[in-house]
Amino acid sequence: MDQSILAVIQQALMPSAFVILLGVIWRHTEPGGISFLDVRRTIGILVLNLFYPALIIAVIPSVVLSFELISSPLLFNAGILAGMALCLLLKPYLIRIGMGKPELAVLILACAYANIISLGVPLLRAEQGEAATRFAIYVDVLAISPMLWIVGVWIASRWSTADNGDGSLRSFLKTFLSLPPIWAFVFAVFLNLSNIELPQFIQTSVRMLGDTTMHAMLLAVGMSLSFASIARYWRISLLASVIKLALVPGVVFGLGLVTMGNGEVMKSTVLLAATPTMMATLVLSERFGLNTELLATILVTSTALFFVSLPAWLWLL
Repeated sequence: MDQSILAVIQQALMPSAFVILLGVIWRHTEPGGISFLDVRRTIGILVLNLFYPALIIAVIPSVVLSFELISSPLLFNAGILAGMALCLLLKPYLIRIGMGKPELAVLILACAYANIISLGVPLLRAEQGEAATRFAIYVDVLAISPMLWIVGVWIASRWSTADNGDGSLRSFLKTFLSLPPIWAFVFAVFLNLSNIELPQFIQTSVRMLGDTTMHAMLLAVGMSLSFASIARYWRISLLASVIKLALVPGVVFGLGLVTMGNGEVMKSTVLLAATPTMMATLVLSERFGLNTELLATILVTSTALFFVSLPAWLWLL
């Protein structure tokens, strides 16, 4: 295997897998006598209300928002919509195996949103150089963040079994505007466009808190995972992983060849689309009472199969 791919595996995938394993151990040992469900729920609350908003404020104000690279986010959004559409086609199958809208919402979140920050950035850096990592930032700011916090929130709130209002637009907007990451994103974009710099101690503080986001969510993935969940959901997890790792980037690859040719923008966008399920989807699952166990199983399955699919995409590109 190419040395750059081995470097990505060693620097991103293996540490992530180890932290997930620690979460699994925590689930089965429950140190301190506190239920892993309570710990996982607490992590979800901290991520949603503190760690993830801090990460947004730490990253987005320093991003150069250039419309020169709007083509990459637009192409990536086509992949997001393709993942959602492919999952909707699975609705009859889900009904047949006794699953409902919460599970369909989980599939859409799992197949549509990619883990481009913790896996995409080191992948682009190793494969195409430091400059290529700018595509990950543009896709995150101009594609994933708006689609996750608007479309993703709407799907999660509308199809969950929790009490999220009466399903009206007013109820959705009330729920949407109550999410701290939304206000953090608006505030961060305002800082960016206004060229306002926060005091250095605040910048350091939000980066410290933001760096906790991925680590905390990896632990939550492990706490949500069990051998029973793998046995129960292995078919649907495998199917979702094929959609996320093969079909979605395949759509992006095809559209990219037609619209922009075989250039750096297309290659970088396909590699980002080919990364496994985004960990931030767990935050929405916890917040809106979806099937987090299923989502965690898909997340781990897609990350494990990423070891196989990534070399194939690099060979093709």
